[in-house]
Amino acid sequence: MSHSTHDGFNLRPIRPADYPQVRDIYEMGLGSGHATYETAGPSWEEFRARKIMETVFVATPAEDDERILGWVSAAKASSRSVFHGVVEDSIYTHPDAQGRGISGALLDRLIETCIALDKWSIHSWIFPENEGSAQLHLSRGFEKVGTFHHMAQMSYGEMEGQWRDTDIYELLLPKPGEK
Repeated sequence: MSHSTHDGFNLRPIRPADYPQVRDIYEMGLGSGHATYETAGPSWEEFRARKIMETVFVATPAEDDERILGWVSAAKASSRSVFHGVVEDSIYTHPDAQGRGISGALLDRLIETCIALDKWSIHSWIFPENEGSAQLHLSRGFEKVGTFHHMAQMSYGEMEGQWRDTDIYELLLPKPGEK
C-alpha cells in the first residue's frame, strides 16, 4: 500500500518535486536548535544518496496532494554490510501541522516499511531537550538505550558553542525469517 488515508491527511512516497518543501521543513527543524547538528539541508542528490528511498514518506493534507506537512526516512546506521538491517530514522513535521497525529502516522509507516524491507533495528538519535520526539518514539515501543556525551559542539542557535549530548533510542523489529 503506497498511499494511506488518515484523519485529514494522507501518506505517500516522496516525489522529487516534493523535495523543496521537505528541505524547508527540515530547515525549520534546524531553527529549533534541537533537531540535528547540521546547519543546512542537503541537496536532492545528497538526500537521495543518504536515505533508503523506499522508506521516505510524506504527509499531505487530504485536500492537497502537493503540500507537505511532514516526512520520515531511514538511513543506513553503518556502511558495514553486516549491519544492513540497522537503520537510523529522521522525522520532521511542519510547525503548523503539529498536534494532528502526523508524526505518529509517519513513524508507524516507517516501522511497517522497515519490517517489510527485512530491517531488524531502528535507531533514533534525539537531543535530550527534544522531549516531543522522545515521547513519540517511546509511544511506539522504542527504548532509550543510552546517552552519548559530548558528541559535537553546536555551531548555531541558542546553544551555539555548547557541547551536546545525544540520547539513543532503539526499536527492535522481528529478525528476518522470524516474522
